[in-house]
Amino acid sequence: MEGVPFLIAVYIFYKLFGLSVLYIRYKCSDYGAASGNSFASIMFNKGCKGEFLIFRILEKLPGYKKILANLYIPKTDGSTTEIDLVLVNSTGIYVIESKNLNGVIGGHEKEIMWTQSFGGGKKYKFYNPLLQNQGHISAVIDPTAKAGGLP
Repeated sequence: MEGVPFLIAVYIFYKLFGLSVLYIRYKCSDYGAASGNSFASIMFNKGCKGEFLIFRILEKLPGYKKILANLYIPKTDGSTTEIDLVLVNSTGIYVIESKNLNGVIGGHEKEIMWTQSFGGGKKYKFYNPLLQNQGHISAVIDPTAKAGGLP
């Protein structure tokens, strides 16, 4: 039991160090301006953190590029679809759907719902990101066309 306070101190230091590194990366990135997401949203929202990590990778790509985040594109039914990231550069326009999930992910490319499974039998359903992103691509190509895929 004597080593427990030391282990707690090491753990706290580890967490604070990791948090400070993440903060420095956030401040050196254009993600906040592009997405409107604060550093706190990255800390407390797993989805935002995953999106941020992808944004950072895209920022490091060579050459001219424009990275757009959290775009809301109108659909024909009057609603909107949210696109996580769009990369525009000389080779094309890339539409990216970000999922920051863990556990075992299962699903077929044509199934509407996929499953996230954890030990103990816990399972969660979520929209197939391939179909979801196909809808996003359709909306970017022609917002007036009936978009396929999912919301």
